[in-house]
Amino acid sequence: MKTTDEYRQRLLTELIEHSAKIDFLVIKSKDNAADLLPAYQHELEELRAKQLITTKKLHELEDHNTNVWENIGDGG
Repeated sequence: MKTTDEYRQRLLTELIEHSAKIDFLVIKSKDNAADLLPAYQHELEELRAKQLITTKKLHELEDHNTNVWENIGDGG
């Protein structure tokens, strides 16, 4: 099983990859004809949804870690 730090790092890497792909598609869509925009729009929506899921996982991980430390501080 992966440690929390390894999992966090994997999620951050995933988030960076999604952001890079989104940036690339935005630039690509601006450089191409307007008739290609719907295809880019659909792909952008999918990537942004994945990005949102990854962000939520990171927030959940951070919330979980905060709660664990609070519990330890209260004597478990």
